[in-house]
Amino acid sequence: MISSTRFGQLEIDPSTVLKFPRGIPGFETSTDWKLLYEEDDNGKPQAGIIFHLQSLADPDATLPLADPSVFGFNYEFVLSDSELAELKLDDPADLAVLVLLSSKNPLPQSHPLSMQDIYANIAAPILINIKSRIGVQKVFAGPEAKVGFRVPR
Repeated sequence: MISSTRFGQLEIDPSTVLKFPRGIPGFETSTDWKLLYEEDDNGKPQAGIIFHLQSLADPDATLPLADPSVFGFNYEFVLSDSELAELKLDDPADLAVLVLLSSKNPLPQSHPLSMQDIYANIAAPILINIKSRIGVQKVFAGPEAKVGFRVPR
């Protein structure tokens, strides 16, 4: 059981905890996190929703995340041998890529958040090996990654 400033008391199944061995920049001492999301009828994350990464060590640390495809883009990058080893990644299909979200302007808590109010940090995605439950934040320096955009319909 943990206490979250945003979500109140949460019962956490230890097998669902995500480990960030080096923490996340700005939260280096928080290595254990829980990814919170609404599920569809099959128990999978609902498409197009905001995920929340809740620190198990810091009740105030909750990071909003989204699938980059919600914003019409995807990544193409190469992981170093040390990143592959840290993530314990054998199969690229096991890698989830999420982007951190921020609001463009401070919004009152009662204000419903819309896509026009937020932006995504595409320079530093969160990478999670869904099998090993290990995560890292990959910070790109220069033209290290290609980001492809799709034209809105």
